[in-house]
Amino acid sequence: MELLQMLWSVQFVLALAVMLLSAFVFWRMSLAGLGTTKMLRNFNLERVLKRTDTELALLGNFKSDKLQQAAVVVIQTAAMDVGALGQLLTGMSLHKILTNDIYSTFQGDVSRDFKPYKVNLIYPATERHIQKHTDQNFYMVVETKETYQTITKPYIDSIPVENIEWAYNILDHKSETERVICEDADPRDGFILLPDFKWSDPSNLESLYCLAIVHDRSLRSLRDLTGTHLKLLHNIRNTCLQVLNTKFGVEPSSIRMYFHYQPTYYHLHVHFSHVKMTLGTFSGKAVLLDDVIYNLSANGDHYKNASLSFVIGEMQHKPLFELYRDKKIV
Repeated sequence: MELLQMLWSVQFVLALAVMLLSAFVFWRMSLAGLGTTKMLRNFNLERVLKRTDTELALLGNFKSDKLQQAAVVVIQTAAMDVGALGQLLTGMSLHKILTNDIYSTFQGDVSRDFKPYKVNLIYPATERHIQKHTDQNFYMVVETKETYQTITKPYIDSIPVENIEWAYNILDHKSETERVICEDADPRDGFILLPDFKWSDPSNLESLYCLAIVHDRSLRSLRDLTGTHLKLLHNIRNTCLQVLNTKFGVEPSSIRMYFHYQPTYYHLHVHFSHVKMTLGTFSGKAVLLDDVIYNLSANGDHYKNASLSFVIGEMQHKPLFELYRDKKIV
């Protein structure tokens, strides 16, 4: 039985990978000009980077790409549409996997009218993207003021500006202009608010996920904030809550506002997500915006001096992780 289950699991992963590549074809067509059939035929699945109950990350490339650049495909289960439950239940075909007393497990097949998966494509993908989506170990780190000054900050300063060029393109209106929800163009206290790609279905407000990217390019992370930035933080908080309520009807009490530390990229930004969205909101990752405002109101140099605890991945944050490991911090 264990062997059969293992074989079925492997077959399921490979079948799912091939089947769901078609879900991101339309997007990829705009990148490479490939038709659906040709796209699937040209994709090489190299290996599965990570598999969880809700996510499948794949590494591959395209045969038509002479440079053989890496492509990362992330397939996630999307929020279920409860309004279509009747259609879902009546249209689902069940195939029994096992039965034991009162417990039964089935594979459920649904029609193409349902979109139970969200697919993200990163192409061309860098080693940093591959590391981020690879199964790995995570560790807790307590970063003191001294640790930040001697290890973390030099690491941040060494990151090439090209790594956040995409964020600068947004701020300079060179890309994604049609996705901007609102903007305050003030160079010090301004920002751009736009939907994150995690919010794949704008009609589902419970999956709302937006980013407010600041215009001030000197701000890299939470550590750079002082009491002089309270006007900026209040502006982001109040303006974004009002706009999200006016445009989408989402109440402020239904929105979680937070920073990530360590962030995925080092240009200051604030996350706005529906309270039912829990991805990336765990302790050791998310720092609530209201808490940051309070701390800086009480002590303008709080984040210059505080010890901050966070989770670090041995692959996702590989260069920083190795620096901490060399200093026996992890």
